[in-house]
Amino acid sequence: MKALSLTPFWADQVMWGDKTVEVRTWKTEHRGDLLICSSSRRHSGFIPGHALCIVELTGIEPFTADHCEAAGFEPGEVPERPSYAWHLDNLRWVEPFAVKGSLHLFDVPDDRIRTIEPFATTEDQERTLRELFLPHVYFARGDQEARDYWAEITGTK
Repeated sequence: MKALSLTPFWADQVMWGDKTVEVRTWKTEHRGDLLICSSSRRHSGFIPGHALCIVELTGIEPFTADHCEAAGFEPGEVPERPSYAWHLDNLRWVEPFAVKGSLHLFDVPDDRIRTIEPFATTEDQERTLRELFLPHVYFARGDQEARDYWAEITGTK
């Protein structure tokens, strides 16, 4: 499967469905499933260097101010360089696994990817986050805020 690396913060935003437009200075002919991976850069409270979810890349067009909210930008925060809005739909979580990313699209063997079924209950989601995702989260020393956040979303607080 084709894959794309994002910084852990932005990969997390895609995984939660909060970011449905990715901004790139280049475009691709690829359409369809795209494995979203977090880069190896460590940010407290996020998962570095792992595949997190699959989205469907449905289209690419020049980035405009209309894309700001879906891209996670402030209103009117259009990139200085000419950029493209990559439209991401059909979000599916995967069991996280370590991935060495790349600057452009790269391939990950399909046999490494295990999708997670949609959650029937909040408890199911909390258990999945606790058992599959939490072990991979990086916490900086003394970052109680990130620890509290994860305790809350995993139902352990």
